[in-house]
Amino acid sequence: MITRFLHLVCLLGALGAFAIGANAQSMVARASVPFEFAAGGAMMPAGEYTVDVPDLSGVLLLHGSAGNSVALFSTFSGAISGTTTAKLIFERREGMVYLSAVEWPDQTAKVMSVFKRVTKGAVAAALR
Repeated sequence: MITRFLHLVCLLGALGAFAIGANAQSMVARASVPFEFAAGGAMMPAGEYTVDVPDLSGVLLLHGSAGNSVALFSTFSGAISGTTTAKLIFERREGMVYLSAVEWPDQTAKVMSVFKRVTKGAVAAALR
């Protein structure tokens, strides 16, 4: 009897976890970036970008239309601004532009190690 009860509890727990996982939606942001920028220690060329958050583990996946991608570690918090659309936030430091955050209407993901040193012009050099 106790064994049957434990099996039932495990089954219900697994079904509940599956339902939560199936209901969770991946957050996605799309942007056209007209300038070269640094993200996660890599230089990214101007172009179309998609930021995907497969789960709230703190990893952002940045995909460029040129086939370039980078994984970024981030911290999530509630929405800071009253934005109604997703947007990428950049900061300029020492003549270099860095991706610093991604905002969604209900979440903000701040990129960790934003100002990781990269070589300016690395994208142009790699394309030659």
